[in-house]
Amino acid sequence: MKEQAFRDYLKSRQFSQETINSQVDFIAAAERRLAEKGPRWTFEDLNRACVQEVVDGMIDRGENTIKNLQALVRYAWLIKNDEMFVLVFQLLDGCEAMENLYRKLGEEVGEELRDCIFEELPLPPLGLCLREKSHYTCRIMRRMEEVFGKSTCRELLKDCLRDLPDAYYAAVRKDYYETCEGKMDRYLALQGRKFADTLRDHQARKALFFGQEITDEVIAFVEANPEIGGGVRVGNIIYETKIPYNTRAYLEETDSQKKRYRYCHCPWAKESLRNGALTVTPTWCQCSAGFHKRPYEVIFDQPVQAEVLQNVLEGDPVCRFAIHLPEGVFV
Repeated sequence: MKEQAFRDYLKSRQFSQETINSQVDFIAAAERRLAEKGPRWTFEDLNRACVQEVVDGMIDRGENTIKNLQALVRYAWLIKNDEMFVLVFQLLDGCEAMENLYRKLGEEVGEELRDCIFEELPLPPLGLCLREKSHYTCRIMRRMEEVFGKSTCRELLKDCLRDLPDAYYAAVRKDYYETCEGKMDRYLALQGRKFADTLRDHQARKALFFGQEITDEVIAFVEANPEIGGGVRVGNIIYETKIPYNTRAYLEETDSQKKRYRYCHCPWAKESLRNGALTVTPTWCQCSAGFHKRPYEVIFDQPVQAEVLQNVLEGDPVCRFAIHLPEGVFV
């Protein structure tokens, strides 16, 4: 284990000494277990499948906490094991979604009906492999659509299942009111430039951007699509398109199904694109629409509506959304 380098990295991130010690201790213990499986094995040696085995062991031992998974993803970044980094990042990304759905159903439709939806489907453990997460989502959403219908399901998912506090969007609110003086078109152009600059920064540092490599082709693709990273306004509607989850692979792929798989961001649905018989219903993507509208709700301090125009779960080549903003806000 690269203990001192890991300590230095955590210290540079201004973690407490207690946190540094606990994360170092966890990685050291995990590598000792690896050494028992193979001579002198370390995390540098592991591919994606082996990392999932490590996480499965954590689940079995009750060690699958957010802090321990964060230790894994941070150590993966330090040792530049991209397969390990991407997998653990995916396991953490949106991990709260199903628990939030469970809670929301209890509040909106009552605990008795909620428990019928989740009958014999206990909430999945943190770190469950992505294939099993997609199977779980498929079964839950099939039950929800049978009981409530698609329209009500979209209503239940419309505000996103992610934890998205107002404080997370303080910078974009400042951009809108201060930097852009309340001018929406200026704001959208600024967000587009900032997004492209962020990609260039990751490319220059040879760092992964949310798990994906940034190349000249990726930046050119984004800059040619103003709906990505910023958005395009038509009247009081903002049109946004997601950047592919793995843009380089998406651009290189020729098979349409594999292309949609390269595009999808959602760790609760992505793997279902590998198996058409267990594809998660496109209704689930209303959650993603809720994610895209959230900055505007913070900017205008009121709910806004968003609809899914295209999504890869339904066979479309991209995921595209329309965000309907309040009338009279554009100058």
